[in-house]
Amino acid sequence: MTSRVDDEISNLMKRGSYKLCLQKVVQSRKQLPNSSYLKVLEIYIKFRMSPRKFNYEDSLGRLYGTNGTEITSDTRALNLLHTFFVELGRYEEALQVYERANFKYQGFEIALTWFEKTLRDSNYKQMVKSCQQLAKLGGDLGEGLSHRDYIFWYALSIVVLFRFQSHKVADQEKRLLPQLAYRSLCNVKPFQSAQEVYVFCTVCEELFPDDEQKAQEIIQEVIPRLERSVDLYMKNFFLRNLKKDEYSTAFDLCGKLLERLNDFELITRYIHAAKNLSKSKEETLQNIALYVGDSRNSRLAHLEADRVYDNRISKAALGHYVQKFHNKSCCTTDLNGYRDFIDESSIRETFNECDGIDLLHEVNLFKLGLSEFTPVQAYVKYESTLVSKPITDYSACSTYILRIMQDLILTEDEPPLENVLLALTLLENYQIKDPHNYETSVWIVALYMYLGCVPLAFPQYLMLKTKNVQVDIADFIVYSRFATMFPLKTHDYIKRAYENLEKFYQSSAGRLSQLAQIAFERKSYSKIIGILEFNDRIDRSSMKWLMASESVKMARLCNDKRGELLQSMHEQWRLMEMIGNISFSDNRDYRIFGPDIQQDKLPHVLRYLSVSDEIIMLDCIKEFMIELIPSRERDAKLESYLEKMRASGESPIHAADSVDAWSFEVFHDLYANDGANLLELVKNLSLHPQSTSTWRLSHEYLTKMHTLKTLDSFKRIKDSALKDSIKTNIKLLRDSCDSLFSQYISHVTEMCGKLETGPSGQLLQSLGYAPLDAENITKGLLTVQKATRNL
Repeated sequence: MTSRVDDEISNLMKRGSYKLCLQKVVQSRKQLPNSSYLKVLEIYIKFRMSPRKFNYEDSLGRLYGTNGTEITSDTRALNLLHTFFVELGRYEEALQVYERANFKYQGFEIALTWFEKTLRDSNYKQMVKSCQQLAKLGGDLGEGLSHRDYIFWYALSIVVLFRFQSHKVADQEKRLLPQLAYRSLCNVKPFQSAQEVYVFCTVCEELFPDDEQKAQEIIQEVIPRLERSVDLYMKNFFLRNLKKDEYSTAFDLCGKLLERLNDFELITRYIHAAKNLSKSKEETLQNIALYVGDSRNSRLAHLEADRVYDNRISKAALGHYVQKFHNKSCCTTDLNGYRDFIDESSIRETFNECDGIDLLHEVNLFKLGLSEFTPVQAYVKYESTLVSKPITDYSACSTYILRIMQDLILTEDEPPLENVLLALTLLENYQIKDPHNYETSVWIVALYMYLGCVPLAFPQYLMLKTKNVQVDIADFIVYSRFATMFPLKTHDYIKRAYENLEKFYQSSAGRLSQLAQIAFERKSYSKIIGILEFNDRIDRSSMKWLMASESVKMARLCNDKRGELLQSMHEQWRLMEMIGNISFSDNRDYRIFGPDIQQDKLPHVLRYLSVSDEIIMLDCIKEFMIELIPSRERDAKLESYLEKMRASGESPIHAADSVDAWSFEVFHDLYANDGANLLELVKNLSLHPQSTSTWRLSHEYLTKMHTLKTLDSFKRIKDSALKDSIKTNIKLLRDSCDSLFSQYISHVTEMCGKLETGPSGQLLQSLGYAPLDAENITKGLLTVQKATRNL
């Protein structure tokens, strides 16, 4: 087939002109009757022409399935078969075509292509087989790699299989594969690099977790390496696998390593060994000081030595540490690690004896709960430091403002709106003097989002400059419910949501398997498990799936096309099906709000973020149901997910907001029961929101609007009473929009006015702060109102 004809066929496929495309392929097959690629392509085009009528067993399955009669070595045909089987959801067969080709036509190119596909599909059981095939081929195989190197690929792939997909390993394989990995590595001893030793130690440690003999072999391999040079992986293998009673070895080697590496784990092990060897505490501490000098770790060693030798921290050891670190940010964290062994009066006395009392000294006392000042008093005392510091630094004075804020609003019940606005006033005033402070910036964003004022929250969030993996960790602050918070598709807020979904989750993260392959080829074995773990976390990221379902919802609200978004959702869903793990990886970092914030016990002002993995699953399933409702199709896999959710106990729908639960029930009834209860569900809908303020106002309104508009678009609904009820509710809902927002905006304006008087005014006056200007908030809320009303 000429490149011109090939391009024509490709372009016709992209345009969906399958009939004309099929004619071209049939014509080309007459010229090349033995072409496996064209044969597969013809079947594939027929499938794309009419997926519902496609008979797998009589066509593709009979020829290229598990027991098919055809085996091809044509790389293009194999790659197309892979794509074909994946689209059909037959993931094992997608890779078995390469396995069968390798069985009949053994060759390096096919084996390597097989390996690359297993890595891309995250099918680690097949990856083990492909690496075994590469290792069997023997000799120098090109690509700068030898037979020996592929043995390490094979051994490490078994570790990867057991680490990430142990559910795919049969009982017999659980006994056999670890032995094969271990013996294959023993056959290529002595190891020629630290990376080869890393693979051997990882195999012994992960595949033989309770085997003392394997642990001893690890020690025998790493000690010579560590005596020549410091390697952090070797150091960790040593510390994890050396027997606890091997005190002499620990004492000697930890001492040698400390001369080259200032590491607190080594110091801790050294102290434990010294005590058990009857070395004096004083001699031990002197040796540590000689090894690592006067450093944070050497001073912490005094605390650790007191704990180990005496089970209590002496005032002398405490003073030795505090004297140097009383005004360092690490102080509180370090002392809290030993708090159970320290007398609190000793801490206060030791701090009082320090020279150079400054802001950080006082903040550390405050965090330890030992300060003599209230947050307001301490802030006023050190406010002048905000002027003298470099503008790009951020000040510890924020500790006091955040504590005042927390006392105002961090409650389980809904705090008064005046308190929320007062907290925002404190944060906004403080931010003027400390513009780069991350901790206060995050709370400003969160409180504006709580108020439903996205136009003010978003610019503040952009100042945090989140990028790359931070998108997955921190974007939840502003994008947890973006479709029902501010549905203005022309705004940068929405544009950035789509960009992140495409650029990070689908493009950038999609290259991780390539990075893993490069690590294999460069023999950087210690990087591979980390890359694959990160890849798994991104593929199953809670935030990724939340953004995907919200994007489809947003498109439906705005009457935009949803085909590409849904297609992308299906493609990404297949990735989870391939690995056999339909669950999410929650990478959202709630610690950015401070150490006391827990995801399962969020204060009321952060409950707009309360979107659990179960709720995300419900949203994804809801979108898949909506897609199938017009055609009255039922999807077996979708039914399976719903059944598993029901079988797991209490349905996650009960954990959803009442309006979200109602929306799910509406679409589930239409999908599963042909709308038997739909009229009742629509008629019983209360158009008046449960909450007439904060983010819930727009969320409830837009969830109802999205549901009703979607129902109104279904030609499948024929009942005139039901159709009338839907249209009536849409009209009544739209008519209520302006009055609902006007009442909320008036309430905000009234509460902002109260900030100038009473306790709020007194607090602001004591801090020298100006009350929050209601005009900015009302402008932001009006923008949300207009975007909501125009839908």
